Amino acid sequence: MKKTNSLIAAVVACLLAWNVPLLAQDWVLKKNKGGVKVYVRDQVDTNIKELKFSTTIEASLSTIAAILTDVKGFDDWSYGAMGSRVVKRMSDTEVYYYTEVDFPWPFDNRDLVLHSQIWQDKKTLALHSKSTSYHSMEKEKDDLVRIKKCEINWTFTPLENGKVKVDYFLNSDPGGNIPAWMVNLAADQGPLHTMVMFKEMLQKERYKNSKLAFVQEVRH
Repeated sequence: MKKTNSLIAAVVACLLAWNVPLLAQDWVLKKNKGGVKVYVRDQVDTNIKELKFSTTIEASLSTIAAILTDVKGFDDWSYGAMGSRVVKRMSDTEVYYYTEVDFPWPFDNRDLVLHSQIWQDKKTLALHSKSTSYHSMEKEKDDLVRIKKCEINWTFTPLENGKVKVDYFLNSDPGGNIPAWMVNLAADQGPLHTMVMFKEMLQKERYKNSKLAFVQEVRH
């Protein structure tokens, strides 16, 4: 009996050890360019990698929030975005929105509907934004591929001297007939371009002087 129990315990231990990497993959640095660090990691249920990037910007929290809540302005900085529009606005901090995404030939363009919320941590004053697919809100179009799996998370953590640490997470599947290896190969291009354009938006007058009621600024 002792040998049997020992064998079972050994098998269970091996199975647990084998599953640990699948359950808790470490981020791997893929690229460090222009002050933006891009990381990837494997996922359990798909061959498409999860993406993260980190960088530092200089801006007020209200300016950041103003950009993130201006749906019509997404086309100016979000990579490939076309015709972004509000589907249903719940409040100043919660919205459902639609956008088409330009894909290179020979692939069809994509579209998606996202439920987006933004909030601020009362203790750290960090801004958080989370957008998740809500594709059933709008009927699919024949000439577009609907992205049904997408989650985007932003965290903006105040630092000293007006600087803000940015952490961006993307967990998405473009759907259609694009091989996973091709998706992973180009996965960082869009977010890197998005971050470059986002930094440019921070200098636009329509955002730079924003004051939003739901945002508390850091007192230096």
